[in-house]
Amino acid sequence: MKSCGGQVNTIPGEHTLNPYRKEPVNNAKRGFSVLSNGPLDMRMDPQASLKAADILNSWPDAEVGRILREYGEESNWHSLQKKIVKARPNGGLHSTGELVDLIRNSTSRTKGGRQGWIKTATRVFQALRIAVNDELKTLEDSLYACFDCLGSGGRLAVISFHSLEDRIVKQTFLKIINKNGEDENEEERCTWKSREIKVDNDEKEAWIKQMVHGCNGTILTKRPITPSQEEERLNCRSRSAKLRVIQKV
Repeated sequence: MKSCGGQVNTIPGEHTLNPYRKEPVNNAKRGFSVLSNGPLDMRMDPQASLKAADILNSWPDAEVGRILREYGEESNWHSLQKKIVKARPNGGLHSTGELVDLIRNSTSRTKGGRQGWIKTATRVFQALRIAVNDELKTLEDSLYACFDCLGSGGRLAVISFHSLEDRIVKQTFLKIINKNGEDENEEERCTWKSREIKVDNDEKEAWIKQMVHGCNGTILTKRPITPSQEEERLNCRSRSAKLRVIQKV
């Protein structure tokens, strides 16, 4: 990522492009912390109505399971879903501590070692946070809005921190550059466009390896740019980061 230097122009207001923000996600009082007790809230916007407790205590069983499976990519989602629903007659779950205890008691000791439950809890918290804040839809809408604001030759750079976000960025970029062909099959269109990949030999922008061209723009990163070992050493939080860049025609 460092190799991009000042050559990549980003849109101001990165919070609209990336729902994940360090400050609120580390805030136990807002219910984001796995290791500190707090209310099951998880709202990025305190004025929003939906809370994590609402999902856990009143949403349909199948919907709770879907959130854990799709947004948390949690393999143990079905067992967790059943235990979450089973807790409802006894008052339900209202604090992050109660949810963490449920997860800890539901996680096998042999899965991920003694602290395996922390990884499971992190995925569950991620799933609830995404659902409460509708993060993936917000990200997709923001990508379209920011691209529309670009002038000719302008660029939009997006850094994602987990696979769900990166998938949305990748798929939305492909839709954006070809959005005049709405009646075509998206998969066929993307395959056809991948044959037009070219190598950029401009030394000033050596970070551009392969591009995908479309009628509305060019994806400058067919493969996402990931942190170097040095960047990971300096900032361990960057390990999962992926950077994708699109340029308007």
